Amino acid sequence: MNLQKIPFYLILLTIISVSLMGLVPVLVKWTSANEVTIGISRLFIGTLGTVLLMLNSKTLASIPLIRKGDWAWLVLIGSVFAIHWYSYFLAIKTASVSFAVIGVSTYGIHLLVLNFLIFKEAIKKIELAAIMLAFSGVIIATPSLDLNNSAFVGFSYGLVSGFLYALLSIIHKKASHLPTQQRALGQFGFALICFSLFWTSSDWQLSLPDWGNLLILGVVCTLVAHTLWIKVSTELPANLTAILYYFYLPVAISLSVFMLNEQLSWQKIMGASLIVLANIIIIIKHSHLKGNNKQVKL
Repeated sequence: MNLQKIPFYLILLTIISVSLMGLVPVLVKWTSANEVTIGISRLFIGTLGTVLLMLNSKTLASIPLIRKGDWAWLVLIGSVFAIHWYSYFLAIKTASVSFAVIGVSTYGIHLLVLNFLIFKEAIKKIELAAIMLAFSGVIIATPSLDLNNSAFVGFSYGLVSGFLYALLSIIHKKASHLPTQQRALGQFGFALICFSLFWTSSDWQLSLPDWGNLLILGVVCTLVAHTLWIKVSTELPANLTAILYYFYLPVAISLSVFMLNEQLSWQKIMGASLIVLANIIIIIKHSHLKGNNKQVKL
C-alpha cells in the first residue's frame, strides 16, 4: 500500500466520515429522545434517502427483482441491524459514550471468532494473541462486575452490539449474491419496521434542540456519513479504511469529554487502546494473507 499514490482528498473524506460517526453516540446521549424514537427517526431518514438515491441512480434498471427465497435474507439483515442499533443506543443511554464505544469496538474480535465458527477459517497464533490482547482491554475497561451498576450494564450492552455488528457482516457475506443497493434498503427498511413495532414506546414530545439532534443524526450522521464511507471504502484499500475506521473511538471519547463532561480514566484509555491495537493487528494480518493469496494465484 503506497500512501503517496492515494489522493489526499480521499483520506480527508475518510476522516470526515469517521468523525461524523464518532458524533453519533454523543448526540444520542445528549438528546432526551429514547432509543425507539432515535431508531425510528434515523431509519426513516436513512430508508427515504436510500430510496431517493436508488431512484436517481443510473443503475436502477440493472438491479434484478428480489427472488422469493431472498426476502428472508433481507428480513434477517434488517432485524439484526435493528437489534444492533437498539443495544448500542441502550449502551449509550445506560452507561456513557466512552463505555459504549469501547464495547462496540470489540467488533473485529467477534468477527474473527465468527469466521472461525461459521466459515472454518483457522485462527493463527498472532490472531489468538490479538484476541487475548483485546480481552485484556475489555477486562481493564470493564466497570465493577455489579448488575446494579449502570456502567457495567451499559458496557455489556456495548459488547452485545459489537457482536451483532460482526454477525451482520457475516450475514451480508452470506447474502452477497444480492446487489448492495438491495441489501442497504433491506437493512434500513426492515430495521425501521422492527423499531416501528414498538411505536407505543416512542416519545415525540421533544424540545426544539432534541428535534435538531434527531435531524443531525438522520441527515448528517446517517446519510452523509455513510454515503462518504461508501465512497472512500470503495476507492481506498480495504485495510487502510478498516484501520482508519477505528479513528471514531478517540473522536467519540474526546467529544464526550468536551461536550458531555464525561470522566476520562486511565482504565478507559488503556482498555480502548488495547482493543483498537488488537483489531489493527488482525486487519494487517488478514491484509497480508490476502496479498499472499493473490501472489500464489498469479
